[in-house]
Amino acid sequence: MELVLIQQNDTHGCLDAHPEFFWGDPRPFYIHCGGFSRIFRYVTRLKQQHPHVLFVDGGDLFHGTGPLVLSKGEAVLPLLRQMPLDAWVPGNWDFAYGPQQLFSLISQVPAPALAMNAKPISGKVNPFHSHMIREIEGIRVGLTGWAYPFVDQTMPPSFSEGFTFSLNIDDMRKVVHQLREKERADLIVVISHMGLPLDIKAASCIEGIDIILSGHSHDRIDKPIRQNNTWIVQSGASTSFLGRIDISFENGKITHIRHQLIPLYADEYEEDPEFSRLIREIKQPYETLLREEIGKLKTPLHRMFLNETPMDRLITDAYLYAIDADIALSHGWRYGAPILPGVITVEDLYQIIPTNPELFTLELEGRFILEAFETNLEQVFSPDPFQQKGGYVLRTSGVIMAYKPYNPKGRRIEHFLVQNKPLKQDAIYRIVSAGEQILGQYQSVKKHLGIHAHDAIRHFFQAHQTIEIHDTPRIFSI
Repeated sequence: MELVLIQQNDTHGCLDAHPEFFWGDPRPFYIHCGGFSRIFRYVTRLKQQHPHVLFVDGGDLFHGTGPLVLSKGEAVLPLLRQMPLDAWVPGNWDFAYGPQQLFSLISQVPAPALAMNAKPISGKVNPFHSHMIREIEGIRVGLTGWAYPFVDQTMPPSFSEGFTFSLNIDDMRKVVHQLREKERADLIVVISHMGLPLDIKAASCIEGIDIILSGHSHDRIDKPIRQNNTWIVQSGASTSFLGRIDISFENGKITHIRHQLIPLYADEYEEDPEFSRLIREIKQPYETLLREEIGKLKTPLHRMFLNETPMDRLITDAYLYAIDADIALSHGWRYGAPILPGVITVEDLYQIIPTNPELFTLELEGRFILEAFETNLEQVFSPDPFQQKGGYVLRTSGVIMAYKPYNPKGRRIEHFLVQNKPLKQDAIYRIVSAGEQILGQYQSVKKHLGIHAHDAIRHFFQAHQTIEIHDTPRIFSI
């Protein structure tokens, strides 16, 4: 018997094909890829041609672009009702609209949502299934889901309201044991939104998992990772890739596994005409708003580098231009498909920073600024994957920093300049940033400005007409 697993993860509302970043020599290049219509055509045709296909999603389905944010995730529902999904796990951004909206979204997706480590409080009915079994020609496939375990620690408080999240290896082990021993599963598959480092460590601690379909960290795994007899893969982001695993069975036992990472090149993979029409209908109510032009861009924007990226430098440069401050900060986000030079629209603003948070200023002593950066570096580089809670390195303008990622906690930063001058521990510096997560421990003393991120970026473009993001590095890993 042959079984095919198809994975998509971290789609982040990228409904259509878009430029995708690829590494090259001597420099990166961009190819148009992706879109839900290509995914739909690929999977539906495969299911017509192959009798045994399971198609799963690794989370962050309901957030990330204008139509999804403006509709609180509902814009993508008509697509998910047609998509031949068999199961999915919620991503951290799927909690963005609060529990009631998430419950509503889940109820309208035909495929079950799996998350054994995310549970509602106050006695509410759990919208997530701990696990499920699919029997295919006598082969029992057990699936379970691992949600992002730190939603309540790293996201705004409204995301986790009404939910508890956990990273409990004993509980994970019990579910795997139940699938294997009580449910008699021949194949155990975990759909995860924990991130690749956490999934690898979890696999090392838990016996009996055959495959982990990882998500959250946007890794493009073209050669599966083997950990404790578990195959671990992840399939990029932004609807640009699919992961495919072909599994052969004989007498109920796995005899062969083959994996492919499939880039959905626009000139190679066709769209489904009816599905494309449905996407156009979904986008139509937002067209007038999203097509408004705000300026021109001379250099590509992306989020593919760990230390700093042109997309985030645009944000922090715009904050500093709008507000008189020493330092501008923004999140080390992963989401956001690349944007190529040309006319920039409101649609691009939602791609760059869909949350559109309100700006604030904060005055802090230098010692506390260093502490904040050290905390961020620990969340990114902790030698214990279960302590890694960040995305990428904190984004900034006004700072030059050199750090050693392998140094111990609290001792990574070697040099730190503010406005080209050495930081003074007892000096007061003015910071401009946006959102609840940045410097969240100082929430009570932040001065909110009534200006939102989109306003600042619009103003930046209007003042300069054409924006060029220079690639002179400011953050150095040494």
